[in-house]
Amino acid sequence: MVEDNAKIVINVAGDYVQNKHVDYEIGNVENGGIGIQISNGEKKDISLHKSSRPAAGRTVAAKKARHFLETLTFRYRFFASDPESNRRIHLLYGLLCRQYKETKSFIDPDTPPDAFFNLFTGERSGDVVVWTGDKQDLSYLIKRLVERKIVEIPNGMTIWTITENHFSDYRGNFCGDYRSQHAPVEARRSAIEALIDILDPQQTSTADLDEQAKKLSVSFSGS
Repeated sequence: MVEDNAKIVINVAGDYVQNKHVDYEIGNVENGGIGIQISNGEKKDISLHKSSRPAAGRTVAAKKARHFLETLTFRYRFFASDPESNRRIHLLYGLLCRQYKETKSFIDPDTPPDAFFNLFTGERSGDVVVWTGDKQDLSYLIKRLVERKIVEIPNGMTIWTITENHFSDYRGNFCGDYRSQHAPVEARRSAIEALIDILDPQQTSTADLDEQAKKLSVSFSGS
């Protein structure tokens, strides 16, 4: 069965087996614009990003630490049921690229959109997302994605195995202590919950999706 609107392919057993990416855009968002072009089955990243960090001393390509494993990733629960699934993930990517402090975003805007999207497929991947935000924010985001049943953990994997092998800091270092992080302050928790709402069809309907993304984009700008 093929759901054209969502640009995904589901087999008879209901398993997610393929994805195609579509260009989506948040109004007036400079960082984190999405641009993926598909030609004869080949994906080309045509995104233009502005970095939120000085070029000096920043490493975008993550170095694979000794513990690095190419693992299965989180499985987004709504691929089969929500035709806007791809757009929701791309909108979240754009928002996480937004600068929310003077020199800091949640993820480095030079992280390819595909690397972020592939973390939600439930498939084996070697992609790495460069996280430039606070470590406790990432820990809280991942915990809540699981607790709110937005994503599932494939059999044989754990929430932290996936996180530790698919996120690095901006120097390319992989971290192993996300489990022990304290929750961020209330204002940060509220912001992260609002970001997660973008992925939750029960919280943000299709009709409200673009408007909610724009509101969040404005709220992060200069904050």
